[in-house]
Amino acid sequence: MPDRPARHTLAWLSADAGWRADVAAQEPRLAAWFAQGLPAMVARRAVDDPDPRLRLGVPLPPSEGKQRLALRVPLHDVLRLQPPPALDEVLAGGVATNWQAPLQAMRRLAPARVFGAFAWEHLTGLPYVHPRSDIDLLWQVHATAQADALVARLQQWEAEHGRRVDGELCLADGGAVNWREYAGRSREVLVKRLDGAALEARDRLFVATGVAA
Repeated sequence: MPDRPARHTLAWLSADAGWRADVAAQEPRLAAWFAQGLPAMVARRAVDDPDPRLRLGVPLPPSEGKQRLALRVPLHDVLRLQPPPALDEVLAGGVATNWQAPLQAMRRLAPARVFGAFAWEHLTGLPYVHPRSDIDLLWQVHATAQADALVARLQQWEAEHGRRVDGELCLADGGAVNWREYAGRSREVLVKRLDGAALEARDRLFVATGVAA
């Protein structure tokens, strides 16, 4: 099990593991959630947070007010870690009819993993997706040319399908950049990491991979 699981990684816990909710009153709901075998998701920790435990979040469905329950757990109490589901998996599990064609087109653009409403509906069987939902995706990118080509295809997809796609370009070093911000062409972009977020120079994002061009 990795020492520092990436943001958006799914984590399964037992109902009575050593986790603690940030809000004590939410612990019964979290215990019931984990007792059903449902996962939480690894969240970003503030840079100045001294707590070494893993930060997790559980977004409840709209029927429960779309609350996001936050908790912390020692890494050794995590039963299992898994990346968020691939777009292919979500499609195979079934999505709303009016999303089938747009998402089939999306899967042809580039491999992607799903978070947000579509992922949670797939994982839990609970109704998360509603008529105004976006699709939230993660793409692994290794070079500037690859990232530039992908964001151009995403802009075209939105124009063609009248849908909105949100998500992040995931860098080789574990950082992630919002694709829409990257498409803005500013000299600096906000890079999110497990321990915080900071502005970084666009032209340095892929230097560590040796394929910045």
